[in-house]
Amino acid sequence: MMSQSGNAKSLYSPVDTADRGSALVSSEDEAGEETLFQVGPGHRSLAGNMNIHGDARKRNLEDRTTDMPDSDGEENGQTYTLEEAVEALGLGWFQIRMFLVCGTISAADALEMLLLAFLSPIVRCEWYLTDAQVAFVTTVVFLGMGIAAPLLGIFGDKYGRKTTLVFVTLVIGYFGLLATGSPSYPWLLFLRGVVGCGMGGSPHSTALMSEYFPKKYRAKMLTGGQTFFAAGVLFEVLLASVVVPTLGWRWLMAGSAVPVLIAASGLFFVPESARFLLAAGKREKAIGILKEAARQNGSHLPPGKLVKSQKIPRGQLKNLFGKEYLRTTLQLWVLWMGFAFMYYGIVLAATELMRIRAQAGDKAGSGQPCHCKYMTTQDYNTMIISTLGEFACLPVNMVLLDWVGRRRTGGLICFTLCVLMSLLAVQDQMSRAVFTLVLFAARGLSSSFGNLLYIYTAELYPTTIRTLGMGTASAWARVGAMVTPFVAQVFLSWSPVLACLVYASFALVCSVCSFWMPIETMERALPQSVSMEMTELPPDQKALIAGAIESESE
Repeated sequence: MMSQSGNAKSLYSPVDTADRGSALVSSEDEAGEETLFQVGPGHRSLAGNMNIHGDARKRNLEDRTTDMPDSDGEENGQTYTLEEAVEALGLGWFQIRMFLVCGTISAADALEMLLLAFLSPIVRCEWYLTDAQVAFVTTVVFLGMGIAAPLLGIFGDKYGRKTTLVFVTLVIGYFGLLATGSPSYPWLLFLRGVVGCGMGGSPHSTALMSEYFPKKYRAKMLTGGQTFFAAGVLFEVLLASVVVPTLGWRWLMAGSAVPVLIAASGLFFVPESARFLLAAGKREKAIGILKEAARQNGSHLPPGKLVKSQKIPRGQLKNLFGKEYLRTTLQLWVLWMGFAFMYYGIVLAATELMRIRAQAGDKAGSGQPCHCKYMTTQDYNTMIISTLGEFACLPVNMVLLDWVGRRRTGGLICFTLCVLMSLLAVQDQMSRAVFTLVLFAARGLSSSFGNLLYIYTAELYPTTIRTLGMGTASAWARVGAMVTPFVAQVFLSWSPVLACLVYASFALVCSVCSFWMPIETMERALPQSVSMEMTELPPDQKALIAGAIESESE
């Protein structure tokens, strides 16, 4: 990318940047200082053939751009964008170390999530809880996540991804340990609710990783990161099968909280997001991180200087509802809510369905079903096998995401889930082997769908609102997660058939919604700001969004 001479009054020429179809516009103000900013076809389609020369001085640069050539550079010197720098880094030890640290946090998060599936049935028996009280043990965690997720998203966009991750991991670990000493049901609800607030920041690990991966490797590496979550889920099942029958549920909670604190220590070995630092106006820090990354990877940054970035507003909620994002944001919220409703519903329903199947076979005494039925060794084995489905389905994402795209992959996964949940409606007619196989596939595909949403959301929103976008989407996921215990643990005990059909219906809605998402992010560069977003889209998607905007304005 070539910087323009400061002698020209007004100049427009194409430049070779990561943002194809964009250009640099130079305008000299009354003081004789030249200001450059980026425009592109997307901006012109949204602004309605805006008069660039007449409006350049009047427009606030914070709302117009992030990238400006370095004023310290020599005349006609080369510059490069942050996206070009990330691509030049390639994939090496720098990203692998971040992958391992963030993956460990994801695994620790999985322990706390799956703990809910084992905790609820146990405290039901110990404290003689009703079905509604049992469901609320799970719901209160998701309530905390739903409240905290958007707030932590704003915090992450304003103060950094790494800073937020350190804070939330300490909250999860500390209050998770405190919850082991809960003397009563209300205390358990309160402390687990605070743990849920901390877990509302879990998407930040995905955001941090995504901002350092070249687009060629991004989907594959983020999909590979799901193996950590699946490993955490599997470890929790194994831990529960050993600890619960011998030591009890309090030791299970302690064993689930300690790994989070261990994972938090790994954050001291990874840097803050360079994209965030550049958006925050901390260019020198961003350059230092990029140089260290190049050294660790044995690669080189592009020749020239990193373009400057104006310090621009970050974490503004209104940007999610601008004309460029309104439809996308609303549909995305439906998908996130559907994912959490289905994934956690399948996890919780699995333990409840096994309890119902056990009660149906219990002919002892008066023949009345036992209210308290602990999981047997055979039940734990079924949970372990179904959990392995989360590993088995990861290749589906790795292949399909970069082959048919994010939208179509999501649509196909959800349609298949619709079929599987319909089959579970007649689980009482299945043998244990077939029942386990259906759970295996349903768990795997629902987990793959969640992994896809993390990738898609991180790629969709620009740096200035990325964690806000993920946080608000995650909040809607918690709405689905708050509702699902009352379906999987209360409604299912009344009618397993209708409960499973509710999940099948949700899967069908998500399938249609995924197919009709307006933006495909496959092989697209990560946008740095809202004003640059449209320049990153293929022409057909620009036309689709521009048409939607025009119809709204009419």
